[in-house]
Amino acid sequence: IHIMKSDYKNALELIKNSNIKFDIIFLDPPYKLNLINDCLDKIYSNMKFRKANKFGTTIFSAAPYENELLKIIRALKYHKKKEFKKILADLIISVIENYNLELDDFVICPVPIHKNRFKRRKYNHMELVAQDVAKKFNLEVNSTLLTRIKDTQPLYKLSVPERKEAISGAFVASEEIKGKKILLLDDI
Repeated sequence: IHIMKSDYKNALELIKNSNIKFDIIFLDPPYKLNLINDCLDKIYSNMKFRKANKFGTTIFSAAPYENELLKIIRALKYHKKKEFKKILADLIISVIENYNLELDDFVICPVPIHKNRFKRRKYNHMELVAQDVAKKFNLEVNSTLLTRIKDTQPLYKLSVPERKEAISGAFVASEEIKGKKILLLDDI
């Protein structure tokens, strides 16, 4: 535990320069001054995003699926904590802004869940996140471009090779997807 008594800007700068990883940062700015957005901007601007190119497609990762992020995703996904959609949307927005991605003519497609899971949960958590991201960049969300036809077991329990095997043949793309620029959003 690190406790700093400092102005939030100085504290965040010290954290940035210390090269120490944090799971949780509690800041107590004067809320009447509406500094929360500035705080979040400073935290997100210092996050390390991953970028990879696979199969001719650029893939971005906002953060490792561990610690507090893992808890946030699971709370949204399995425990109906819909208020956490904003945290995930803000992370995705930060990646888009960090890489100055041009999203003109893109359509956001959240990775679909199987109809059996939808019946249990009553919502696709990534569709909720996609709606917030779409609103920020004035984009369309289209949840019908992909259909999940295989009801896989939860992927977080599986290793990377097991995940690849589990999702093989799990999705079907609609004809409507042809010629579209897709921003595909997933949680893991």
